[in-house]
Amino acid sequence: MVGESHLVEGEAHVNASSPKSSGESVSRDSVVAALLDSPDVQSVLRLTIVTDPKEKTLVVAASVAMVETLPVYVISSALEDARRRVKNIVGEESDIFIEPDLVKDPARQEPATDVIVIRASD
Repeated sequence: MVGESHLVEGEAHVNASSPKSSGESVSRDSVVAALLDSPDVQSVLRLTIVTDPKEKTLVVAASVAMVETLPVYVISSALEDARRRVKNIVGEESDIFIEPDLVKDPARQEPATDVIVIRASD
């Protein structure tokens, strides 16, 4: 499922005025690709890119799907790496907010009920 994205919000291109892009257009596709450039991120659920009118910088907010069985330190590291990759695209002056949504691991086998339930002997 890596590489799949379900985007709900935002514009196709946003004009950025950060030092990195100084007038260039930041592509949503490049931000999505940066977010998905990790085996731990399953998909991009939401992505919003707006220009902060006061600071004249970009604000990027994303929600990404991650498998629930990942240890917390792996989730933290994957989010920090994703934030770094997005900053490389939109500029260091931008504000990046990435929220993980934990999803059920499709590869995980749930045990049968009789393995968990202890049968009564009466």
